[in-house]
Amino acid sequence: MMDLNPPIGCFGGTFNPPHRAHFALAHAACERLHLAELLMIPAGQPWQKPHVLPAVHRLAMLRAAMADEVQTKRCGRDEPYPLSIETLEIDLPQASYTIDTLSTLRARFPDSPLVWVMGSDQLRNLTTWREWIHLLDLAHIAVVQRAGAEVTAADLPAPLNGVYAQRVCLDGRWRESLQGRFIPFEFDPIAVSSSDIRAAISGGQTADSISALSPSVAHYITQHQLYVTSP
Repeated sequence: MMDLNPPIGCFGGTFNPPHRAHFALAHAACERLHLAELLMIPAGQPWQKPHVLPAVHRLAMLRAAMADEVQTKRCGRDEPYPLSIETLEIDLPQASYTIDTLSTLRARFPDSPLVWVMGSDQLRNLTTWREWIHLLDLAHIAVVQRAGAEVTAADLPAPLNGVYAQRVCLDGRWRESLQGRFIPFEFDPIAVSSSDIRAAISGGQTADSISALSPSVAHYITQHQLYVTSP
């Protein structure tokens, strides 16, 4: 068995805007998957979500959120979670695809298991992703499961259901390989979404009154008058 480095996590999203549920999930992934690092990867021009805020604003807000200690430090401790921002998708001049992102990261981390973190709703739509089956040639896929409402192979469309059944790993043996496994882990998500926040601000609520936003992100939204006209 080859000697592998500790796993590197990848958490992609539009972060439009970033909020405390994003960071709660990032923290849970770090703890439960024992990640050496979790890369938060803001999408540049996401092909499935063409009408998002310009990347310059989303990246600035994510950096502001990372700087807020309330988001990035362990409760009651001074040690921060191993989170960092990876801008490779934003740096692209064209639409970004996860398969290309993982190809770049696999070349960068040849001896580390890569773990792409996604929600169970994204898993159900995985067959719509470009070259979805080949994602497992580059990384493991960690699937966030709500306790008591876990997704199984029977819940997934063909041919994903068969692939999931064959490759799901319910113990820690996924660490013995660089890629190729589905890794379910439990996390009860916080009931907040970026779309809810955008709609609230568009409806007249001030950003600093939304508890799901960190102070620096709320300030940035107010300063640049983001989301005030449409959700």
